[in-house]
Amino acid sequence: MTNDAGSAGLAIVGCGYVADSYRRCLRLHDGELRLVGVYDRDPKRLAAFAACWGDRTYASLDAALADPDVRIVVNLTTPESHADVTAAAIAAGKHVYSEKPLGMTVGEAENMRDQARAAGVRLAAAPCSMLGESAQTLWAAVRRGAVGRVALAYAELDDGMVHRANYRDWKSRSGRVWPARGEFETGCTFEHAGYAITLFAAMFGPVRRVTAFSALLIPDKRTDPPLPHPAPDFSVGCLEFDGGVVARITNSVVAPYDHRMRVVGEDGVLELREPWDYASPVRLRRASQSRLARLIERKFGSLGASRVTPARKTPFRGGRGEPTMDFMRGVAELAESIRTGRPCRLDEDFAVHVTEVTEMLQHPDRFDRPAVVRSSFAPIAPMDWAA
Repeated sequence: MTNDAGSAGLAIVGCGYVADSYRRCLRLHDGELRLVGVYDRDPKRLAAFAACWGDRTYASLDAALADPDVRIVVNLTTPESHADVTAAAIAAGKHVYSEKPLGMTVGEAENMRDQARAAGVRLAAAPCSMLGESAQTLWAAVRRGAVGRVALAYAELDDGMVHRANYRDWKSRSGRVWPARGEFETGCTFEHAGYAITLFAAMFGPVRRVTAFSALLIPDKRTDPPLPHPAPDFSVGCLEFDGGVVARITNSVVAPYDHRMRVVGEDGVLELREPWDYASPVRLRRASQSRLARLIERKFGSLGASRVTPARKTPFRGGRGEPTMDFMRGVAELAESIRTGRPCRLDEDFAVHVTEVTEMLQHPDRFDRPAVVRSSFAPIAPMDWAA
């Protein structure tokens, strides 16, 4: 446990599968973040996590929220519990960093935003991948005009047929099995679309309209017992941004694994192959003009693309079985914004906006078509080291 008295005191609430990834990354923020204690409503899960990491435990959520050393609650509970735990933490005067999604509906997210403001506390939400080196490198290339005026962006968030994989053997460091039922019932769109929406919105500004389609293509995910309410396992949507850029985002747990993100400008294409890896290279391919160049592109794809110089070398690269993202970077961003009084790059307005767009992608039947996005947010600054 980090013991720097000058760092922000944290309480982790929820010790499930993803909590180990957060805990693993805490070491990257010595002097910034200090874990005070952990809590989970399942005593066995709490005991296993504490035994693995050597952390202090709380007997109840109320005990965690009453601890004066805790300044930020890191809400890593199940998605359907996010709103209740976040609301309780806000009522206790704590700042909150929530795992995604902030809420299961935009209304739920707006309520949390309003509660936080009324209480005078900060609220932020995952994903924080747009703060990573690969995403910041892509964004910096866009800002300096590497591909000219941007017109179009694509994001593939296809994870393959996860229900056919041996996910029952996927265990976190403290022994938690990957929560398949919860993932399938929450849906791949709510789980993954934020990785694309956050980066595209940071680069291009607020989304103004969404045209989307979603479907449940494989209802039987081979769970025992069967899922009572499986979520859509495929969605596709076109996002129109304030600045005129159009993006297409696809989510599925049906199509083969593909996480490419591409930004298309008048002078070329930037590609990030894996937003979940902070060390993933960004490549630039110039627009093919000659007949020969077009034939080569058709046959060999990205052959001839050059690697964009990273904004900085990532200080972290997960080894085998370890995360390739710094999950704690969003918490550190919130802590620094509190300490310095500056806006948080992942603040409540941004989180509400991401939630609203995500809901439109997963549940287009709830909105007009095309759906007009009501929420907005202030311009977001790149990381200081990538400016």
